[in-house]
Amino acid sequence: MKRAAFLLLILGLACAREDRGALNRRPISAAAHNGWARLPLDADTQRHLKGVWIGDGRGRSIPFLVAREGLWESRSLPMEGLLTGRDAEGHPTAEFSLKLPQGWTVGERESLRLDFDLEGRAPWVAQVKAERQREAGGLIAYDPVAPLHLYDLSPSGRRVSLDLPWDGQRYRLTLLVSQGEVLRIRGLSAHAQTRPEALEAELALDVALVADPTRPCTWRLTLPDTERVVGLDLLLAPPTAPLRPVIRIGESEADHGWAGGDLVWNLPALNTKSSRFALAPVEAKTLTLTLPEGAAPISARILVRRQTLLFPAEAGQDYALHLGGEAKSAPGNLGALPSIRTLAATAPLSLSPREPDDQGLPHRESSDQRARPWMPWVAGLALLGLGWTAWRLLRQPEDPSA
Repeated sequence: MKRAAFLLLILGLACAREDRGALNRRPISAAAHNGWARLPLDADTQRHLKGVWIGDGRGRSIPFLVAREGLWESRSLPMEGLLTGRDAEGHPTAEFSLKLPQGWTVGERESLRLDFDLEGRAPWVAQVKAERQREAGGLIAYDPVAPLHLYDLSPSGRRVSLDLPWDGQRYRLTLLVSQGEVLRIRGLSAHAQTRPEALEAELALDVALVADPTRPCTWRLTLPDTERVVGLDLLLAPPTAPLRPVIRIGESEADHGWAGGDLVWNLPALNTKSSRFALAPVEAKTLTLTLPEGAAPISARILVRRQTLLFPAEAGQDYALHLGGEAKSAPGNLGALPSIRTLAATAPLSLSPREPDDQGLPHRESSDQRARPWMPWVAGLALLGLGWTAWRLLRQPEDPSA
């Protein structure tokens, strides 16, 4: 019995040991100036976001935020000098300046949402030419990767809102109608907001369109690795009228459908085309695309925007991203501070390769969780002990005097 008790003690000590082999960290490049720093994650770190923490050279936990839609509340911006009408070529136009809340500067949120009140006869499609004026000089046109469109294709779909980067105070918008007729712009409103997904994607990955032999009008798109996908650039074979693709995460028809409100089309005769399809951010490796009968894709690019961490950094200070264990908590909440053009300001910091982490915290498990892998051995030893005791009792000779 002494030997059995000794073995049980050894097993108990083994259950309490902590494995530090899984702990690692990735040093962060030094910030050039004091202030907000942004740290875009790569694909590998993105998958291990849960439980990460940022530490300085002394191992102190630094508070950080994960950039996401709605990180800071949206704010309505009154307009000054709103002028609506038509330009010399008869295109509906609007020109206005933004009145800033007290204490704000241009770009206090990363994007502007413009909501149009339009008078027209559906169906219509209009490309938007957007220009803004900075501190000095004339109006400068935006040059987006994909054209900006407004449309009313009732009942197929309708979009009368537009997202623009906020880097000016005075704007001019011109609607270049390519289908139908927009009579005039009756009104316009603006909201300042933080929408990282509305900014340009960090990666645009060309993927092969593989037809699904078991389902008609369906194609499979596969990325080299799991990524945080925020949209799709889908070029359709012309002529294709506006339509909404059905996109699913995974390969089977029963997989989760993906919400997206955009339409795509390709009509050379009308000199209009739209390929950008924005999607709610989700981590995925394989997507399936289903189009109405007769529609066919020419090419597809998956748009990726990885998560970005925001934290207050001191110039020249050593920081590291700790992974593989428990997160060391940092007191307080940075969300109470205002946005300071964080995502578009300074150059992003970068991550170095992984290295062992002597400041990391191993995962803390309850005693029953730690002991669970050893329970069969403990039970087996207990049974052996009981069997040995029973065998000793059975071997004892009977008392002749009984």
